Amino acid sequence: MRARQTQVFKIGQVIEVLNMSSAELDDHIAQTARDNPMIVLRPRSAGGVSATDVLEMTAVEDASSLYDHVFRELAGLILQGGQLEKLVTALIEELDPSGWLGRSVAQIAETLDMRAEVVETALKIIQKRVEPAGLFARTLEECLRLQLEDQDAMTETMGRVLAHLEAFEKGGPACLAKVAGLEMEEVTSCLSVIRRLNPKPGAVFMTDATLLREPDVRVTLSATGWEIEFLSARASEVSILPMPKAGQTPALREALARARALKQALELRQSAVKQVVRVLVDRQSAYFHTGAEALQPMTMSEIAQITGYHASTVSRVLNGLLIEGPHGVIAARVLCAGAASVGMTDSKPKVQARIRALLATEDSAHPLSDRRLTALLHVEGITVSRRIVSKYRQEIGLASAAKRRLYA
Repeated sequence: MRARQTQVFKIGQVIEVLNMSSAELDDHIAQTARDNPMIVLRPRSAGGVSATDVLEMTAVEDASSLYDHVFRELAGLILQGGQLEKLVTALIEELDPSGWLGRSVAQIAETLDMRAEVVETALKIIQKRVEPAGLFARTLEECLRLQLEDQDAMTETMGRVLAHLEAFEKGGPACLAKVAGLEMEEVTSCLSVIRRLNPKPGAVFMTDATLLREPDVRVTLSATGWEIEFLSARASEVSILPMPKAGQTPALREALARARALKQALELRQSAVKQVVRVLVDRQSAYFHTGAEALQPMTMSEIAQITGYHASTVSRVLNGLLIEGPHGVIAARVLCAGAASVGMTDSKPKVQARIRALLATEDSAHPLSDRRLTALLHVEGITVSRRIVSKYRQEIGLASAAKRRLYA
């Protein structure tokens, strides 16, 4: 009976450690070391940063886990398994750093080989269940609407204002009031409420931690290919004290068993990290040669299929993991690049990199329109719609052709 209880405890410890994000795991190890007299922690190298930087790094790690956050928020739906688990996981993978969905429901449904109505229903359930409100929105209007509904501030007047936000962008409050058929006072009141909302609710989770600590993995080129060096291993940071010859007690023996279980769980987690990183490096080999333009589409679900881990475990392994390569230090999630659109073999970062490169060499007196950009990308073999080109151009912070000509 004692042997079986120990085995069950060890399995539970392994599952618990695998399902933690990097920040959660650090807290868990520190707390366990404080409670367990048989554990001694070896201090981790801070990479030459100051004490202030270390404090800031802790705050950043807590804030840089959008995907881990939504996995926790939606754990109840994921644990139901079956089609719902598949849908929720797929929708999480479509999240942009802003917290918006990167693709339309129709495109996601086509990828999953499901009816669009089923995906739409699942999306509405997720939007109501996840916090902060506004995550998983597809448009600015929907993002603001979800936040207003969460605050019980959604009215008929507010709905008319949201439906005509384009008029506000073009001509200000007066134009919006005219198009929406509202009084100026009503418009002003609604806009004052809207200005307090967050149009990008996911941005708070995406602070970049790459400059605040040393990377976890280093990738270098050798004669045989890309060599992977794992720089941080939490198992090596945990030392177990020997059991004293005299004064052994049941409490000490239990503490020793728990310390050994933690050590084993950390080693298994490190094994998971190594498998996931090797899959990423093998798939994205071209990226390490040439940069973002060579990123291939790859999702966490694909990594889960190859490694045998659950997609949520892959997400947590990647959360906060930093990889150093020829192009600098990046978050491991950057290598999980989704396709620009259904059926495409080109990743979103690749398309964005090509748009940036084309606009960098344009004639400022005759800037390239989105339609012209689309045609140039087609010539390069990148088949993407004008709508996608327009969206990606905005995401990388570049104005429309008309505004670029005006600012030239």
